[in-house]
Parts: sequence; structure tokens; C-alpha cells
Amino acid sequence: MIFDPDANFKMILLRDMIYDPDNVRKVLQMIRGCGGRIRLMPPSNPLGRMVDMAFTFECPDGIEEVIARRIEELGICREVEIIELLDQRVVISPFFPIICNGRRAVIMPEILYGNLFEGMRTKFKPALTQVFLYQLGVQVGASLAELLKDILERYKDDPIYTLRGLFHFGRAFGYNVLDRVEILDDKIVLEVLDGWEAKALKKRYASPQCHLTRGLIEGFLKKAIGGEWDVEETECVAMGSETCKFIVRKKTK
Repeated sequence: MIFDPDANFKMILLRDMIYDPDNVRKVLQMIRGCGGRIRLMPPSNPLGRMVDMAFTFECPDGIEEVIARRIEELGICREVEIIELLDQRVVISPFFPIICNGRRAVIMPEILYGNLFEGMRTKFKPALTQVFLYQLGVQVGASLAELLKDILERYKDDPIYTLRGLFHFGRAFGYNVLDRVEILDDKIVLEVLDGWEAKALKKRYASPQCHLTRGLIEGFLKKAIGGEWDVEETECVAMGSETCKFIVRKKTK
């Protein structure tokens, strides 16, 4: 979503467009040639050969009809549709659902996560909240490893690569950014920036609060590599630290 209080957004949707650089260039030239200013141009599937593609731009009222007609004359798509926006200051993706590896993905704003996490801490005792979020994370981590199993299969003996895979996914979906990962003696040290769980809770706690993330790391490793894992959070943005730091160890019998 984009909100610009001074904008006059227009959106056109090209259905069944042959997705190649030459066709995209033709559309951009047409929009700019009519005085439009491009703001966003997502395809429905960046890997597809035939896609729906939305072009969001700014232009005076009525010019979008001229642009749509001229693009239709190019013959590069089945149909050109002018999308009626809820508010000309707001752009929301017209594509539904968002697909990740063949499955539907649901995006939730950080403020809603904050309300969810704070609500649990208000309604439940802290210990119950910690256990619930941790166990939920373990289940989610295992499910995510199953989703990515074809990618992870050849690296099942490499926990560093496996963790990088987890955090690449996390970064792509806005959960967090892996700042540092290294092996020290018998443990793996992870430093994470902008973790959604900690950021949503602000700096209001005296102890680490990323219980869901901690469980997710454990569940992911257990499913992807096997064995039992222990994940401890020693620093947390929710308690004022610069990063969230996790210590990961494989349990020995």
C-alpha cells in the first residue's frame, strides 16, 4: 500500500500481458509520453510468461483513459482495465491472493502484531504467553521447513546455511534481517535486526520477548536438519538492545 496525501493516483491493469522487457518498455513510454509519472508497476507473477500487470501512475484526471486506449492499441495484452481506486491518494495491490511457493500468503501490518502480542500479555499470565508463543513458533518453524524442503535438502548437514535460508525468507516477508551468524565453540550466535516481534512491543520490557521467533528457529532446525535444538535469546530490542541475539545449540544425549 502507498499513501501520499498530495497524489492523484491512477491505476491500469493489463490482463494476459506477454511479460518481457520490450513490452514493459512500450507501456512505460506510452505513460510517460502522455505526461504520466510512474509510481509502481507490479506483475501478478514475476516468473510468469503471461501475467496481469498493474501500472500505478500520477496524471491529470481523464488522461488515464487516453493512456489505456493507446496501450490497448499496442496489442500486447488481452485487455486494459482502468481500476477504480477507493481514494486517489491511496494505492493498494489489485492482486489476490499473494502466492508464495504455490501457497497463499497473508500480510499483516506491524501494528496488528503489536496489538496481538500485547493483548496476549494482558489477558494471560506472562509464563503462559511465553509457552504459547514458543510452542506456536515451533509448529510454524516446522511447517516453514516443510515448505522449503526442496531447497534445503542438499544442505541438511549445514546449520549455518539452513539458518540463512530461514532468515532470507524472513527478510523477504518483512519479519526480520539477519545481521550476523557465526559458530563459537559448540554454539551458533545469531544477531537479528528489525525483528517484527520485538519491534512491535517497543522498548517496554526488562527481559527478552521474542518467544515466537525463538520457537520458530528451533522448529525449523529440527525439521530441516533433525535432532533436538535449544534456542536462547540473550538480547532483545524489546528491552532496549540494538539487536536481538539468539544462542543456538544442538542438544546432545
